[in-house]
Amino acid sequence: MAVTMYRHNDSNNHLQHNMDNSGSDPNESDDGSVASFDSDASSDVTELDQSDFAGYFHERDGRLFHSHGQSPYPLPVDAREQARINGQHGLLGRLLGSNYLGPVGDVVRTRRRVLDLCTGTGRWVLDMAEEFPNVRFDGIDIVPISTRAPPRNVFIEMADINEPWRWQPHTFDFVHARSVSMAVRDYAGMLDQAARVLRPGGLFLACEWGRFVALHDGRDVAGAAPRTAAFFRAVREALEARGVPPVAEHLEQHVRDSGRFDHIVVRRYTLPIGDWDAAQVELGRDMRAFLVMFVESLKPLLVAFGTHAVEVDDFIRAVKLELETVRGMVAYYYTVHGRRVE
Repeated sequence: MAVTMYRHNDSNNHLQHNMDNSGSDPNESDDGSVASFDSDASSDVTELDQSDFAGYFHERDGRLFHSHGQSPYPLPVDAREQARINGQHGLLGRLLGSNYLGPVGDVVRTRRRVLDLCTGTGRWVLDMAEEFPNVRFDGIDIVPISTRAPPRNVFIEMADINEPWRWQPHTFDFVHARSVSMAVRDYAGMLDQAARVLRPGGLFLACEWGRFVALHDGRDVAGAAPRTAAFFRAVREALEARGVPPVAEHLEQHVRDSGRFDHIVVRRYTLPIGDWDAAQVELGRDMRAFLVMFVESLKPLLVAFGTHAVEVDDFIRAVKLELETVRGMVAYYYTVHGRRVE
């Protein structure tokens, strides 16, 4: 019978949980060999009792947040925010046509090893693990909000990606960094760590939402949606005060400047906000709904930045009204992938 294990690293704040595969039916790779997914946890990774989970969260203003004092990540981690993250995952799957893009499919179709950064609810990892049962997926996050009963090829541990990663060099074939920028103070340092744990020729993929909205015809959004433009400007200022600068628009430059990757491919996706685009009505409606949830989740950030709560509530109401009524707004999704230099 499979047993769920939770392991906590006392020195580096790691948590790992996986399904013990003893007695389970192993999957076979294309050549008929058995895929084995034994834990590689080092000796300082110890078990975390489930009763200790509450210590990794704290409540503020009716929302639940991580309690990791060193992480700059500003968003809640409660059920409402998890619903937004999972819904946005589904939206991206519809936009891209799958859970991945570029050469990812070629990398993971053979028995490979994948690291997912800032795993969150684990939705991407779980979907990928189901599609590629002979691939091992490791994930890290600062809070244990993913499933407590992952499949046999998924290993998730708690870790702050701003701290040194415990994995040895050349461990992974693919490092996936989706929507990690709000948790990262030093993106260049994170890229160095990703390159270190990648095997030569291994794949790195970064995907980030722009922290702004625009108008599809190129007009200044401040003219049509002034409160929305002001809101995202205030969010950028609050994040920069936490040491978290914008990343999405600069992804390509970050990856190129690292000097650790080649064969770099860049793409920007445009998503309508609302139902004004006849070709993408459902996608636009969902994008607007998730953006409204995102705006609501950013209220604590602005309050912590020094804005009075009542003023923030009025601000958010005005932004939501513009998102519902101003037609032609779009959001941008940036992706960059490259191969680790041999």
